[in-house]
Amino acid sequence: MRTSISLFSLLATLALTSGALQAREFGVELQGDGGFASHRLPAGTTHVELEQPLAEGCRFKQSWGYDLRTATLWVNGNCAGRFRIYTQDDRSGGSYEGRYGRDPSYAPPQAIVVPAQGGQTIRGQNGLCLDVAGGLKAGNPLIVYQCSGGVNQRFTWTPYGELRAGHLCLDVEGGNQREGTRVVAWECRDQPNQKWSRERGAIRSQYTGLCMDIEGGRARPEQPVVMWRCSGGPNQRWN
Repeated sequence: MRTSISLFSLLATLALTSGALQAREFGVELQGDGGFASHRLPAGTTHVELEQPLAEGCRFKQSWGYDLRTATLWVNGNCAGRFRIYTQDDRSGGSYEGRYGRDPSYAPPQAIVVPAQGGQTIRGQNGLCLDVAGGLKAGNPLIVYQCSGGVNQRFTWTPYGELRAGHLCLDVEGGNQREGTRVVAWECRDQPNQKWSRERGAIRSQYTGLCMDIEGGRARPEQPVVMWRCSGGPNQRWN
Protein backbone atom coordinates (compact mmCIF):
# COMPACT_ATOMS: atom_id res chain seq x y z
CA MET A 1 0.00 0.00 0.00
CA ARG A 2 1.23 3.49 -0.82
CA THR A 3 1.57 6.29 1.68
CA SER A 4 2.19 9.90 0.82
CA ILE A 5 2.80 13.17 2.61
CA SER A 6 3.50 16.74 1.54
CA LEU A 7 4.03 20.13 3.17
CA PHE A 8 1.76 22.76 1.69
CA SER A 9 2.47 26.00 3.59
CA LEU A 10 4.47 27.79 6.25
CA LEU A 11 2.34 30.62 7.62
CA ALA A 12 2.99 33.89 9.37
CA THR A 13 4.11 34.41 12.96
CA LEU A 14 1.72 35.47 15.71
CA ALA A 15 3.30 36.97 18.83
CA LEU A 16 1.65 35.72 22.01
CA THR A 17 3.21 38.16 24.46
CA SER A 18 5.99 40.69 24.66
CA GLY A 19 8.05 37.97 26.37
CA ALA A 20 10.06 35.09 24.97
CA LEU A 21 7.33 32.91 23.49
CA GLN A 22 5.89 33.21 20.00
CA ALA A 23 3.23 31.08 18.38
CA ARG A 24 3.81 29.41 15.03
CA GLU A 25 1.50 27.54 12.75
CA PHE A 26 1.90 25.70 9.49
CA GLY A 27 0.14 23.07 7.46
CA VAL A 28 0.78 19.48 6.52
CA GLU A 29 -1.10 17.34 4.02
CA LEU A 30 -1.05 13.68 5.01
CA GLN A 31 -2.79 10.59 3.63
CA GLY A 32 -2.64 6.90 4.41
CA ASP A 33 -3.97 5.36 1.17
CA GLY A 34 -5.24 2.35 3.11
CA GLY A 35 -2.15 2.08 5.32
CA PHE A 36 -0.42 4.00 8.10
CA ALA A 37 1.51 7.25 7.55
CA SER A 38 3.06 9.72 9.97
CA HIS A 39 4.75 13.12 10.05
CA ARG A 40 7.38 14.27 12.52
CA LEU A 41 6.06 17.28 14.48
CA PRO A 42 8.39 20.25 15.03
CA ALA A 43 9.79 21.08 18.43
CA GLY A 44 7.38 23.08 20.57
CA THR A 45 4.19 21.69 19.04
CA THR A 46 1.22 22.44 21.32
CA HIS A 47 -1.68 20.94 19.35
CA VAL A 48 -2.84 19.84 15.89
CA GLU A 49 -6.17 20.42 14.15
CA LEU A 50 -7.73 18.76 11.11
CA GLU A 51 -8.20 21.81 8.93
CA GLN A 52 -9.69 20.14 5.84
CA PRO A 53 -10.60 16.47 5.36
CA LEU A 54 -9.59 15.18 1.93
CA ALA A 55 -11.39 11.85 2.36
CA GLU A 56 -14.29 10.50 4.35
CA GLY A 57 -13.83 8.64 7.61
CA CYS A 58 -11.24 10.82 9.36
CA ARG A 59 -12.08 10.42 13.05
CA PHE A 60 -9.87 11.79 15.81
CA LYS A 61 -8.05 9.04 17.79
CA GLN A 62 -9.46 6.42 15.41
CA SER A 63 -8.13 7.20 11.95
CA TRP A 64 -5.98 10.22 12.82
CA GLY A 65 -4.30 11.66 15.87
CA TYR A 66 -1.08 13.02 17.31
CA ASP A 67 1.29 12.22 20.15
CA LEU A 68 3.26 15.11 21.63
CA ARG A 69 5.57 12.74 23.56
CA THR A 70 6.82 11.11 20.38
CA ALA A 71 6.30 14.25 18.24
CA THR A 72 4.19 12.33 15.72
CA LEU A 73 1.12 13.16 13.66
CA TRP A 74 -0.45 10.04 12.12
CA VAL A 75 -3.25 8.88 9.84
CA ASN A 76 -4.50 5.37 9.26
CA GLY A 77 -6.65 3.60 6.68
CA ASN A 78 -8.17 5.87 4.06
CA CYS A 79 -8.05 9.05 6.11
CA ALA A 80 -6.45 12.00 4.28
CA GLY A 81 -6.45 15.65 5.25
CA ARG A 82 -4.78 18.97 5.66
CA PHE A 83 -3.66 19.50 9.22
CA ARG A 84 -2.78 22.72 11.01
CA ILE A 85 0.14 22.40 13.45
CA TYR A 86 0.53 24.98 16.21
CA THR A 87 3.85 25.46 17.99
CA GLN A 88 5.55 27.73 20.48
CA ASP A 89 9.19 28.71 20.05
CA ASP A 90 11.55 30.33 22.48
CA ARG A 91 12.92 33.60 21.06
CA SER A 92 16.49 32.49 21.80
CA GLY A 93 16.05 29.78 19.18
CA GLY A 94 14.69 32.24 16.64
CA SER A 95 11.63 31.84 14.48
CA TYR A 96 11.32 29.34 11.66
CA GLU A 97 11.65 32.17 9.16
CA GLY A 98 14.56 33.67 11.06
CA ARG A 99 16.45 30.39 11.32
CA TYR A 100 15.97 29.67 7.66
CA GLY A 101 16.98 33.20 6.71
CA ARG A 102 20.12 33.40 8.82
CA ASP A 103 21.47 29.97 7.97
CA PRO A 104 21.04 28.95 4.30
CA SER A 105 22.34 25.47 5.13
CA TYR A 106 19.53 24.86 7.60
CA ALA A 107 16.71 22.73 6.20
CA PRO A 108 13.21 22.37 7.70
CA PRO A 109 12.45 19.07 9.43
CA GLN A 110 11.57 16.49 6.78
CA ALA A 111 8.30 14.62 6.73
CA ILE A 112 8.63 11.03 7.81
CA VAL A 113 6.46 8.28 6.38
CA VAL A 114 6.12 5.04 8.30
CA PRO A 115 5.44 2.35 5.68
CA ALA A 116 2.31 0.28 6.04
CA GLN A 117 4.63 -2.68 6.54
CA GLY A 118 6.63 -1.01 9.34
CA GLY A 119 7.42 -2.85 12.56
CA GLN A 120 8.25 -6.51 13.05
CA THR A 121 6.35 -9.74 13.35
CA ILE A 122 6.50 -11.53 16.71
CA ARG A 123 6.53 -15.33 16.45
CA GLY A 124 5.53 -17.73 19.14
CA GLN A 125 4.93 -21.46 19.60
CA ASN A 126 4.55 -23.53 16.42
CA GLY A 127 5.72 -20.54 14.37
CA LEU A 128 2.44 -18.64 14.83
CA CYS A 129 2.48 -14.85 14.93
CA LEU A 130 0.87 -12.35 17.26
CA ASP A 131 -2.12 -10.91 15.38
CA VAL A 132 -4.70 -8.22 16.17
CA ALA A 133 -7.84 -10.13 15.17
CA GLY A 134 -10.01 -8.30 12.65
CA GLY A 135 -7.52 -5.52 11.92
CA LEU A 136 -6.31 -2.37 13.64
CA LYS A 137 -9.38 -1.26 15.53
CA ALA A 138 -9.53 -0.31 19.21
CA GLY A 139 -10.90 -3.18 21.27
CA ASN A 140 -9.92 -5.98 18.90
CA PRO A 141 -8.30 -8.92 20.73
CA LEU A 142 -4.80 -10.28 20.35
CA ILE A 143 -4.57 -13.85 19.01
CA VAL A 144 -2.00 -16.06 17.32
CA TYR A 145 -2.37 -16.81 13.63
CA GLN A 146 -0.42 -17.93 10.58
CA CYS A 147 2.19 -15.31 9.75
CA SER A 148 1.12 -13.08 6.85
CA GLY A 149 3.16 -9.93 7.46
CA GLY A 150 -0.01 -7.79 7.49
CA VAL A 151 -0.14 -4.51 9.41
CA ASN A 152 -2.09 -6.20 12.20
CA GLN A 153 0.87 -8.55 12.71
CA ARG A 154 3.61 -5.93 12.80
CA PHE A 155 4.64 -4.45 16.14
CA THR A 156 6.99 -1.71 17.32
CA TRP A 157 8.48 -1.18 20.77
CA THR A 158 8.58 2.46 21.92
CA PRO A 159 10.95 4.06 24.46
CA TYR A 160 7.95 4.25 26.82
CA GLY A 161 7.51 0.49 27.09
CA GLU A 162 4.58 0.41 24.69
CA LEU A 163 4.12 -2.34 22.14
CA ARG A 164 2.37 -0.69 19.21
CA ALA A 165 0.51 -2.09 16.24
CA GLY A 166 0.10 0.85 13.89
CA HIS A 167 -1.36 3.68 15.98
CA LEU A 168 -2.73 1.36 18.70
CA CYS A 169 -1.09 -0.07 21.82
CA LEU A 170 -1.35 -3.55 23.29
CA ASP A 171 -3.37 -3.26 26.48
CA VAL A 172 -4.25 -5.55 29.42
CA GLU A 173 -8.02 -5.42 28.91
CA GLY A 174 -9.80 -3.21 31.42
CA GLY A 175 -6.72 -2.93 33.62
CA ASN A 176 -7.69 -6.32 35.08
CA GLN A 177 -4.93 -7.99 37.08
CA ARG A 178 -6.40 -11.50 37.12
CA GLU A 179 -4.88 -14.43 35.28
CA GLY A 180 -6.71 -15.18 32.06
CA THR A 181 -7.33 -11.52 31.22
CA ARG A 182 -7.19 -10.95 27.48
CA VAL A 183 -4.80 -8.65 25.65
CA VAL A 184 -6.42 -6.16 23.27
CA ALA A 185 -5.37 -3.33 20.99
CA TRP A 186 -6.42 0.06 22.33
CA GLU A 187 -5.79 3.78 21.94
CA CYS A 188 -2.38 4.69 23.33
CA ARG A 189 -2.93 6.52 26.62
CA ASP A 190 0.38 6.11 28.47
CA GLN A 191 -1.37 3.94 31.07
CA PRO A 192 0.34 1.31 33.28
CA ASN A 193 -1.62 -1.54 31.65
CA GLN A 194 -0.03 -0.58 28.31
CA LYS A 195 3.58 -1.01 29.52
CA TRP A 196 5.57 -4.12 28.63
CA SER A 197 9.07 -5.51 29.01
CA ARG A 198 11.02 -8.30 27.30
CA GLU A 199 12.52 -10.89 29.63
CA ARG A 200 14.31 -14.00 28.32
CA GLY A 201 11.91 -14.47 25.44
CA ALA A 202 8.80 -13.62 27.46
CA ILE A 203 6.69 -10.45 27.16
CA ARG A 204 5.81 -9.37 30.70
CA SER A 205 3.25 -6.75 31.75
CA GLN A 206 4.89 -4.09 33.90
CA TYR A 207 1.45 -3.52 35.41
CA THR A 208 0.52 -7.06 36.49
CA GLY A 209 3.85 -8.92 36.42
CA LEU A 210 2.09 -11.59 34.33
CA CYS A 211 3.29 -12.82 30.92
CA MET A 212 1.63 -13.03 27.52
CA ASP A 213 0.47 -16.61 27.12
CA ILE A 214 -1.29 -18.61 24.38
CA GLU A 215 -4.47 -19.56 26.20
CA GLY A 216 -4.40 -23.12 27.51
CA GLY A 217 -1.07 -23.80 25.81
CA ARG A 218 -2.99 -24.59 22.61
CA ALA A 219 -0.82 -23.11 19.87
CA ARG A 220 -3.29 -23.12 17.02
CA PRO A 221 -4.61 -20.35 14.75
CA GLU A 222 -7.12 -17.95 16.34
CA GLN A 223 -6.21 -19.00 19.89
CA PRO A 224 -6.48 -15.97 22.26
CA VAL A 225 -3.48 -14.40 23.95
CA VAL A 226 -4.04 -13.87 27.67
CA MET A 227 -2.10 -12.89 30.77
CA TRP A 228 -0.80 -15.70 33.00
CA ARG A 229 1.82 -16.25 35.64
CA CYS A 230 5.24 -16.45 34.03
CA SER A 231 6.39 -20.05 33.67
CA GLY A 232 8.94 -19.93 30.85
CA GLY A 233 6.86 -22.45 28.88
CA PRO A 234 6.91 -22.56 25.08
CA ASN A 235 3.47 -20.91 24.93
CA GLN A 236 5.01 -17.85 26.62
CA ARG A 237 8.10 -17.50 24.46
CA TRP A 238 8.20 -14.93 21.64
CA ASN A 239 10.85 -13.86 19.16
